[in-house]
Amino acid sequence: MQFAQIRHYLVAGAVFVAITTQSAPAADNWPRIRQFTNETAIANGHLVISAVRSGDDKSKASIQALIGSQIVIAGGGQVGQGANLTVSSNIVVDIEILPMRGVIPQAAGWTAEVLGTLKRVDFKKRVIYMQAKPEDWRVDAAL
Repeated sequence: MQFAQIRHYLVAGAVFVAITTQSAPAADNWPRIRQFTNETAIANGHLVISAVRSGDDKSKASIQALIGSQIVIAGGGQVGQGANLTVSSNIVVDIEILPMRGVIPQAAGWTAEVLGTLKRVDFKKRVIYMQAKPEDWRVDAAL
């Protein structure tokens, strides 16, 4: 019985890793945002991710104008990661949930979409910092 459970978790984990570590999509091939309709926030999220991917000085300067703006980010998470998400190209989105409340599902892994405010970006560490309300952290799928 234990072997079957372990095998199930290993298969689920492998599927999750395969989904979340796919190569970076082209700029015109973003994951479809299903939970939110704010086109400006969606475009801002794409712009921030593109800037972190490229890391050039022009991108860094353009992102400074977006600090404090609404962004939508879609990514994956797993146990131990909290509300933070990982997006393509190994970019981490550090999400502060205010007011504090548990938002992650009871699952080994998940994909989610988050609408929130861009706080800052660490280009060297490839981390996007944002703040969101609990109701704006939404699960797409859970494993």
